[in-house]
Amino acid sequence: MKRSLCMTIILMVLAGGAGAQISLAPLNDDFGVLMKSVGSDIAPQLLQTALSGDIVGEAAFYGNGPLGNITFLATGADFGNGIATILNNSSQTWKFTLPMPSLMSQALGSSFYDSTRTSFPYPVMALGVGFRPVRDIEVLVSGFYLPQALMDSVVSLEPTMKKLSPTLTVGSIVVKVRKVLFKDDGAFPAMSIGLGAAYAGFSMGATVASLNDIGGRVDLGGGSKLDLSGKFGLDTRVYAAGLEFHVSKRLPVVTPFAKLGLWYRDAVVTSDTNLTATLYPPAPATKTVQKIVAGPKAEDQAIAAIATAGLEIRIFAVIIHFSASLDMENPMVNLGNLSLKDMKTNGFAVRTGVRLSL
Repeated sequence: MKRSLCMTIILMVLAGGAGAQISLAPLNDDFGVLMKSVGSDIAPQLLQTALSGDIVGEAAFYGNGPLGNITFLATGADFGNGIATILNNSSQTWKFTLPMPSLMSQALGSSFYDSTRTSFPYPVMALGVGFRPVRDIEVLVSGFYLPQALMDSVVSLEPTMKKLSPTLTVGSIVVKVRKVLFKDDGAFPAMSIGLGAAYAGFSMGATVASLNDIGGRVDLGGGSKLDLSGKFGLDTRVYAAGLEFHVSKRLPVVTPFAKLGLWYRDAVVTSDTNLTATLYPPAPATKTVQKIVAGPKAEDQAIAAIATAGLEIRIFAVIIHFSASLDMENPMVNLGNLSLKDMKTNGFAVRTGVRLSL
């Protein structure tokens, strides 16, 4: 009886000690890795979103006037492979007791977690202008800005996101200068080749009062629970330069077109995590509090091949644009040993818009 009692006491002590021994310090490293991954996932979509503002399907402006066209509005959406795709990587090593995929699934709720790590939409609303400064040289300028008010309207549709009070600023500008190789003439299509430069920025933040407001406290096993509160933010800047080949054929009423661009991009990702982690062990142990402060900065380079095809409908001087594009890139591509087998599909975009041809 005494042995049984002693063994029971020992097991209780060990069990209580196991909960107390959970260290919250590794969360600093894990959150740093996670936020860097989110920024790297956003970077290629930022480039494609920026390029989505260009809704000029014609490889050469029709007519001889100095103004080629004015874009009233370009709208659409880009669909990436999700954010925080590192959570899908089974070979990733996490330092905290509970791996980050399990932690985030509990914290955000499984449905919201699954949707954001596999596919993520980026809305586009852009304006643009095109003009011909000299013969056979054409300039296209486009840009967009996503206001916080639009983000608020989207957030209102998603209860989980609304509780995070997210902030978001997205914007871009793209300038292309192209040389007309051939005008649209008879059965022969128009062709042009051009150089482009692009800049895109993405800044987001969120505030967490308690995980109880979203997915609930995280179960660490053994009766221990984890809660998080505080703020986190992410800033991604993309600078890109590219070469683009464009072909189109003007038919009665419609103009089918296709273009292929090869873009080099450099992305700078800065994250800022300032959270408080609270561990609630089983009684009689007391709670443990740990600050999670992580602000890693990373730079990521890649080559992207972006193929676009579409159709334009002409109604006098008004042109209605429809197109879709596919982005193929590998962020880990070795510029000294580039091969097509290294490429992967990173996302696709669909867009429509209206412009005036002058």
